[in-house]
Amino acid sequence: MHPILVWTDGGPVHGYGILVAAGYLAGILWLWSRRREVEGGDAEFWALVYTIFFCAILGAKLGYVLLDWKQFRGDPAGALRDWRSGWVFWTGFAATMAGGWVFQRVYNRSHRPRRYLPIADYFGPALALGHTLGRLGCFLEGCCHGRPTTLPWGVRFTDPAAGLDEAFRGLALHPTQLYEAAGEAAIFAFMLVKVLPGIRKGRYAYGTAFFGYILLYSVLRFVVEFFRGDDRGTFFLPWLSPSQWFSLIGLILAAYALRRNGIRERNLEGRSLYLP
Repeated sequence: MHPILVWTDGGPVHGYGILVAAGYLAGILWLWSRRREVEGGDAEFWALVYTIFFCAILGAKLGYVLLDWKQFRGDPAGALRDWRSGWVFWTGFAATMAGGWVFQRVYNRSHRPRRYLPIADYFGPALALGHTLGRLGCFLEGCCHGRPTTLPWGVRFTDPAAGLDEAFRGLALHPTQLYEAAGEAAIFAFMLVKVLPGIRKGRYAYGTAFFGYILLYSVLRFVVEFFRGDDRGTFFLPWLSPSQWFSLIGLILAAYALRRNGIRERNLEGRSLYLP
C-alpha cells in the first residue's frame, strides 16, 4: 500500500508507526473519557496507563525474541535496534495483565484496595480500539499479510518499501490486516454498546468485558491466522502457528474464567469498585 507517508530531513515517516501511535492514543483517550466510571483519580489513572504501556512494549518485544531466538542467538541486542517492528501481541498482552496486577498490589499498600476486574473491563475494549488502528498500520506497511488468493478483494503490494518478501510482491493476497481490524472494531462496538452498559447496570458480572474480549479476540486471531502468508513459524503441529497456540490458551482460560466468575451478576449489592 503506502508504507512511507512522507519524507523529511530525518528520513521516511512510515504509516505503520503513525497508526500504531494513533492506536495507543485512541485507547488512552477513550480510557480517559471513562475514568469517572472506574472511580480512579487522575494520578492513579496515568500511573496505571504508563505501567500498561511499558509492559506491553517490553512484553511484545520479548515474545518476538523468544520465538525467533535463533535469529538473535549470535546478536542478542539485534532485536533492540529496531523498535518499528518485531512484536508478538499475546506476550505483550500477558505482560500488561501481569503489570496491572503488580500495579494494584503495590498501589494498594497505601490506598484503599480496588478490585482488578472492574478496571480491566475498560482496558479490554480500549485495547480493541487501539489494535484496530494498529492493524490498519500493518496494512499500509504490508506486514502481517495474507496468502495468495483469487478472491475479488485480494490486494497487491507493489511498493519496494513494503514489508513483505519479494515472492509475494505484486500477488493478490488476503487482506488479513483488514480482516483483523474489522473484527477488532466489531468487538469494541459490541463491548461499548452491549457489555459495558450491562455491567454498569448490574446485569453482567465484573470481568465479563475483559474475559469476553480475550475470548472473542482469541477466536478472531485463530481464524485469521489460517489466511496469513507471512512466515510466523510453527509449533508442535505444522499447521498451527505460535499465535494460534496462544489463541487456544487464551480461549480456554477466558471461557473458564467466564464460567467460574459468572456472566450474570448474582449479587447486585455493593457495586462500588472499592472493596468494603
